[in-house]
Amino acid sequence: MFAVLGEVPFEIVGSPEAFSDSRGYDYAEQRVVQARPRLQWLADDLMTIRMEMLLHLSFTNPTASLLLLRQAAEAHSAMPLIFGNGDFRGYFVITRIDTVSRQLSGVGEIIAIGVRVSLRESPLDFDATVLAIASFVPLALVAAGASTNSGSVASTGISALLALSPPSAPSTPVLLAEDVPTSVIVRSAQ
Repeated sequence: MFAVLGEVPFEIVGSPEAFSDSRGYDYAEQRVVQARPRLQWLADDLMTIRMEMLLHLSFTNPTASLLLLRQAAEAHSAMPLIFGNGDFRGYFVITRIDTVSRQLSGVGEIIAIGVRVSLRESPLDFDATVLAIASFVPLALVAAGASTNSGSVASTGISALLALSPPSAPSTPVLLAEDVPTSVIVRSAQ
């Protein structure tokens, strides 16, 4: 999974062809008598993320995926944006969905459609009663039965990365004192 916005997944196969984010910083210009104006920092602007992706019938149902995006946008609520590596970017709302039909069947059914989604950061003081919480198990690198900071035992969020077998060779070379002859040991020039 590339990322998930609320309950809308962006899969690896259909991951964005283009991804950009931007953040601005707002300053007020203070006019000064007989001098150049001064700038006063007001606040950081909200982050905007834009993703372009291709929804193709070979790996997804383009109509259903587009409908899921539109339903999320029409919910008008901030949703958590979490990337596949566990990076939580914050809460975002969908501000724009643009589509370009790339390939249609003879009867007008969608085979491939390009989708551009614009997300706008929603500040944390946003009305907490409308924040959508995802119903999926969050990604984690926690072994089953491992203790967390709160002392509880974690049983959810187990990553497939933990099932990987360890390498067969040692991770670092094993050197013993007798492996280095004393004739090659020199004192540093410092």
